[in-house]
Amino acid sequence: MSEGLAREPLPLRYQAVFSTPPSHSPWRAGACRPAAGEALLLTLPEPLPPGTVLHVEVYWPKERAVVEFTGEVLTMERADRAAAGAGGVAHQLQVLRISEEGRHLLREALSGP
Repeated sequence: MSEGLAREPLPLRYQAVFSTPPSHSPWRAGACRPAAGEALLLTLPEPLPPGTVLHVEVYWPKERAVVEFTGEVLTMERADRAAAGAGGVAHQLQVLRISEEGRHLLREALSGP
């Protein structure tokens, strides 16, 4: 997925899932880009600590497709100055569960042809 680093980020919405006690946060908007290996770089409006599990829906407007998956926050750091000024926080996310079709669509959307 690292080939598409310069591509426009894809819009997404996410819910944070906390283990103790089990609960879901409200859906919030964000964006994603590819990161090294199978990880994704998400820009989210809130800081989420490593280990936070997320339900994510990434929107691929060109194909009118939605890719749904579960992932775990690996790292968190302030996004670039432009995003940080808008309250964005960068998170590296490891995908835990995704369908094969979803994985294919996400790779294609983020890395291009």
